[in-house]
Amino acid sequence: MNSTNMREPLVLSIFFNTRGFGYAVFEGVVAPVDWGIKTVKDKNDYFEHVRLLLHLFEPSVIVVQDCTAKMARCTDAIQEVINRIAKLAKKKNIRVLRYSRADIRASFAYYGAFNKDEIARAIADVLPEFAPRVPPMRKLWKSEDYRMGLFDALSLTFTFYAKERLSPE
Repeated sequence: MNSTNMREPLVLSIFFNTRGFGYAVFEGVVAPVDWGIKTVKDKNDYFEHVRLLLHLFEPSVIVVQDCTAKMARCTDAIQEVINRIAKLAKKKNIRVLRYSRADIRASFAYYGAFNKDEIARAIADVLPEFAPRVPPMRKLWKSEDYRMGLFDALSLTFTFYAKERLSPE
C-alpha cells in the first residue's frame, strides 16, 4: 500500500462539563471533520449522545479528560460516563486516551497559551474556521461561555496530536 492511500485515524475528542459536552472529530492534524456542543439535561443522556457519535463516526481513537488527575473537576456522573465509554470502546477495539489540564497546558506552551481563553485563541490562530466561535474573555464574575466546551474538546485533540502524533501546525 502506498502512502497516498493511507488514511489518518479518526480521532473523537470529548470534553464533558455540567451542561453537556463539546466534541471534535479530526482525520489528521488540521483536518476537522465535525464538531459541536451537546447540551445534556439528564446525566443518563451523556452516554447515549456519545454512543450515537461513536456509531456515526466509528473513530479509531477517543480522547477524553483525565478525571483522576490532580485538580480535575469531574463529577461522579461524568467519571461514570467516561468509564462506560472506555468499556464500550474496549469492546469495539477503540483506543481511549485521557489527558489532564496539565497535559493540555504543556501542549499549548509552545503557543504561549496557558489558560482556557489563551488556548481557545491559539486554536483559532491555527484553525481559522473556529475564530468566529471563540468566546469573549471571561470576566471573573461571569460563568463560562457554553462555547468553551467546544474549545475544551479541541484542546484535547491538539494535545493528542502533540503527544501521540505530530505538532498541530
